[in-house]
Amino acid sequence: MASDRLERFLASLAARPVIAAVRAEDDARRAASSPCGTVFLLGGSILTLPATVQSLRAAGKIVFVHIDLCEGLGKDAPGVEWCARSAAPDGLISTRSQLLRRASELGLMTIQRLFLVDSSSLEGGIRHIRSAPPDMIEVLPGLVPRSIARLKGELGLPVIAGGLVSELSDAQQAVRAGAAAVSTSAQALWARQGELSKRNN
Repeated sequence: MASDRLERFLASLAARPVIAAVRAEDDARRAASSPCGTVFLLGGSILTLPATVQSLRAAGKIVFVHIDLCEGLGKDAPGVEWCARSAAPDGLISTRSQLLRRASELGLMTIQRLFLVDSSSLEGGIRHIRSAPPDMIEVLPGLVPRSIARLKGELGLPVIAGGLVSELSDAQQAVRAGAAAVSTSAQALWARQGELSKRNN
Protein backbone atom coordinates (compact mmCIF):
# COMPACT_ATOMS: atom_id res chain seq x y z
CA MET A 1 0.00 0.00 0.00
CA ALA A 2 1.07 3.59 -0.43
CA SER A 3 3.27 4.84 2.36
CA ASP A 4 1.24 8.03 2.82
CA ARG A 5 -1.88 6.00 3.60
CA LEU A 6 -0.02 4.04 6.24
CA GLU A 7 1.39 7.26 7.67
CA ARG A 8 -2.12 8.71 7.96
CA PHE A 9 -3.30 5.57 9.71
CA LEU A 10 -0.39 5.63 12.15
CA ALA A 11 -1.10 9.30 12.87
CA SER A 12 -4.67 8.30 13.67
CA LEU A 13 -3.40 5.61 16.04
CA ALA A 14 -1.11 8.08 17.78
CA ALA A 15 -4.18 10.16 18.66
CA ARG A 16 -6.51 7.21 19.38
CA PRO A 17 -4.37 4.15 20.19
CA VAL A 18 -7.12 1.89 21.55
CA ILE A 19 -8.58 -0.32 18.81
CA ALA A 20 -11.99 -1.90 19.35
CA ALA A 21 -11.78 -5.67 18.76
CA VAL A 22 -15.27 -7.04 18.13
CA ARG A 23 -16.79 -10.41 17.34
CA ALA A 24 -20.55 -9.94 17.60
CA GLU A 25 -22.94 -7.57 15.82
CA ASP A 26 -23.95 -5.89 19.09
CA ASP A 27 -20.31 -5.15 19.87
CA ALA A 28 -19.81 -3.72 16.37
CA ARG A 29 -22.70 -1.33 16.98
CA ARG A 30 -21.16 -0.22 20.26
CA ALA A 31 -17.79 0.24 18.55
CA ALA A 32 -19.44 2.43 15.91
CA SER A 33 -20.47 4.93 18.57
CA SER A 34 -17.28 4.60 20.64
CA PRO A 35 -14.29 6.98 20.68
CA CYS A 36 -12.18 4.32 18.91
CA GLY A 37 -10.97 5.39 15.50
CA THR A 38 -10.20 1.82 14.39
CA VAL A 39 -12.17 -1.41 14.62
CA PHE A 40 -10.90 -4.97 14.18
CA LEU A 41 -13.66 -7.38 13.09
CA LEU A 42 -12.78 -10.77 14.56
CA GLY A 43 -15.88 -12.66 13.49
CA GLY A 44 -19.03 -12.48 11.45
CA SER A 45 -19.83 -14.25 8.23
CA ILE A 46 -19.83 -13.71 4.51
CA LEU A 47 -23.54 -12.86 4.86
CA THR A 48 -23.11 -10.02 7.35
CA LEU A 49 -19.62 -8.71 6.66
CA PRO A 50 -20.36 -6.13 3.92
CA ALA A 51 -23.14 -4.46 5.93
CA THR A 52 -21.06 -4.43 9.12
CA VAL A 53 -18.05 -2.89 7.40
CA GLN A 54 -20.26 -0.33 5.66
CA SER A 55 -21.94 0.75 8.89
CA LEU A 56 -18.60 1.13 10.69
CA ARG A 57 -17.06 3.10 7.85
CA ALA A 58 -20.15 5.31 7.73
CA ALA A 59 -19.45 6.04 11.40
CA GLY A 60 -15.97 7.22 10.44
CA LYS A 61 -14.08 4.15 11.59
CA ILE A 62 -11.04 2.54 9.97
CA VAL A 63 -12.00 -1.12 9.60
CA PHE A 64 -9.83 -4.23 9.45
CA VAL A 65 -11.26 -7.71 8.87
CA HIS A 66 -9.57 -10.77 10.32
CA ILE A 67 -10.10 -12.97 7.28
CA ASP A 68 -9.10 -16.17 9.09
CA LEU A 69 -12.08 -15.78 11.47
CA CYS A 70 -14.81 -14.88 8.98
CA GLU A 71 -17.26 -17.76 8.46
CA GLY A 72 -17.96 -18.85 4.91
CA LEU A 73 -15.05 -16.95 3.42
CA GLY A 74 -12.36 -18.97 1.68
CA LYS A 75 -8.91 -18.66 3.20
CA ASP A 76 -7.37 -18.20 -0.23
CA ALA A 77 -6.75 -15.54 -2.90
CA PRO A 78 -10.37 -15.55 -4.17
CA GLY A 79 -11.56 -15.07 -0.58
CA VAL A 80 -9.28 -12.06 -0.22
CA GLU A 81 -10.53 -10.67 -3.53
CA TRP A 82 -14.18 -11.10 -2.53
CA CYS A 83 -13.52 -9.38 0.79
CA ALA A 84 -11.71 -6.47 -0.86
CA ARG A 85 -14.43 -5.92 -3.46
CA SER A 86 -17.63 -6.83 -1.64
CA ALA A 87 -16.90 -5.82 1.95
CA ALA A 88 -14.30 -3.13 1.12
CA PRO A 89 -12.54 -2.81 4.50
CA ASP A 90 -9.47 -0.64 4.92
CA GLY A 91 -7.30 -3.64 5.64
CA LEU A 92 -7.00 -7.33 6.42
CA ILE A 93 -5.58 -9.23 9.38
CA SER A 94 -4.30 -12.78 8.98
CA THR A 95 -1.75 -15.26 10.25
CA ARG A 96 -1.15 -16.25 6.60
CA SER A 97 1.38 -14.18 4.71
CA GLN A 98 0.15 -15.32 1.29
CA LEU A 99 -3.28 -13.83 1.98
CA LEU A 100 -1.72 -10.57 3.11
CA ARG A 101 0.41 -10.37 -0.03
CA ARG A 102 -2.73 -10.59 -2.17
CA ALA A 103 -4.51 -8.05 0.03
CA SER A 104 -1.60 -5.64 -0.42
CA GLU A 105 -1.77 -6.10 -4.19
CA LEU A 106 -5.43 -5.08 -3.98
CA GLY A 107 -4.58 -1.90 -2.11
CA LEU A 108 -5.51 -2.98 1.41
CA MET A 109 -3.43 -2.36 4.52
CA THR A 110 -2.12 -5.57 6.05
CA ILE A 111 -1.55 -6.79 9.59
CA GLN A 112 0.25 -10.06 10.31
CA ARG A 113 -1.05 -11.66 13.49
CA LEU A 114 1.71 -13.33 15.49
CA PHE A 115 1.07 -15.63 18.45
CA LEU A 116 3.93 -15.81 20.95
CA VAL A 117 4.01 -18.88 23.15
CA ASP A 118 7.76 -19.19 23.70
CA SER A 119 11.12 -17.89 22.45
CA SER A 120 11.09 -20.17 19.43
CA SER A 121 7.78 -18.75 18.22
CA LEU A 122 9.29 -15.26 18.52
CA GLU A 123 12.40 -16.25 16.54
CA GLY A 124 10.33 -18.05 13.91
CA GLY A 125 7.93 -15.13 13.66
CA ILE A 126 10.77 -12.68 13.04
CA ARG A 127 12.18 -14.87 10.26
CA HIS A 128 8.77 -15.34 8.68
CA ILE A 129 7.89 -11.64 8.73
CA ARG A 130 11.28 -10.68 7.31
CA SER A 131 10.61 -12.94 4.32
CA ALA A 132 7.20 -11.40 3.59
CA PRO A 133 6.78 -8.10 5.45
CA PRO A 134 3.24 -6.85 6.13
CA ASP A 135 2.45 -3.21 6.90
CA MET A 136 2.06 -3.93 10.61
CA ILE A 137 2.27 -6.71 13.18
CA GLU A 138 -0.28 -7.63 15.82
CA VAL A 139 1.32 -9.59 18.64
CA LEU A 140 -0.68 -11.83 20.98
CA PRO A 141 -0.77 -11.89 23.89
CA GLY A 142 -0.26 -8.16 24.25
CA LEU A 143 1.32 -8.57 27.68
CA VAL A 144 4.85 -9.17 26.38
CA PRO A 145 6.66 -5.81 26.53
CA ARG A 146 10.14 -7.19 25.85
CA SER A 147 8.89 -9.01 22.75
CA ILE A 148 7.05 -5.90 21.55
CA ALA A 149 10.25 -3.88 21.88
CA ARG A 150 12.30 -6.54 20.09
CA LEU A 151 9.85 -6.94 17.19
CA LYS A 152 9.71 -3.19 16.67
CA GLY A 153 13.48 -2.84 16.90
CA GLU A 154 14.44 -5.76 14.66
CA LEU A 155 11.73 -5.49 12.02
CA GLY A 156 11.13 -1.73 11.95
CA LEU A 157 7.37 -2.27 11.59
CA PRO A 158 4.56 -0.83 13.71
CA VAL A 159 3.45 -3.29 16.40
CA ILE A 160 -0.07 -3.60 17.80
CA ALA A 161 -0.55 -5.38 21.12
CA GLY A 162 -3.64 -7.60 21.24
CA GLY A 163 -5.05 -10.37 23.38
CA LEU A 164 -5.47 -10.30 27.17
CA VAL A 165 -5.24 -6.49 27.25
CA SER A 166 -8.06 -5.82 29.69
CA GLU A 167 -6.71 -3.22 32.12
CA LEU A 168 -5.43 0.30 31.52
CA SER A 169 -2.09 -0.69 33.06
CA ASP A 170 -1.76 -3.50 30.48
CA ALA A 171 -2.30 -1.04 27.64
CA GLN A 172 0.07 1.54 29.12
CA GLN A 173 2.80 -1.07 29.50
CA ALA A 174 2.44 -2.11 25.85
CA VAL A 175 2.59 1.49 24.61
CA ARG A 176 5.64 2.22 26.77
CA ALA A 177 7.33 -0.83 25.20
CA GLY A 178 6.81 0.70 21.77
CA ALA A 179 3.40 -0.55 20.62
CA ALA A 180 1.69 1.84 18.24
CA ALA A 181 -1.69 0.74 19.61
CA VAL A 182 -3.54 -1.92 21.57
CA SER A 183 -6.53 -3.92 20.34
CA THR A 184 -9.01 -5.00 22.97
CA SER A 185 -12.53 -6.28 23.42
CA ALA A 186 -12.62 -4.66 26.88
CA GLN A 187 -15.13 -1.92 26.20
CA ALA A 188 -14.16 -0.02 29.35
CA LEU A 189 -10.82 0.77 27.65
CA TRP A 190 -12.36 2.09 24.44
CA ALA A 191 -13.06 5.46 26.04
CA ARG A 192 -9.58 5.85 27.56
CA GLN A 193 -7.81 7.01 24.41
CA GLY A 194 -6.37 10.16 26.00
CA GLU A 195 -4.59 8.23 28.73
CA LEU A 196 -2.63 6.30 26.08
CA SER A 197 -2.16 8.78 23.24
CA LYS A 198 1.46 9.55 22.35
CA ARG A 199 1.20 13.15 23.47
CA ASN A 200 0.44 11.95 27.01
CA ASN A 201 3.34 9.49 27.26
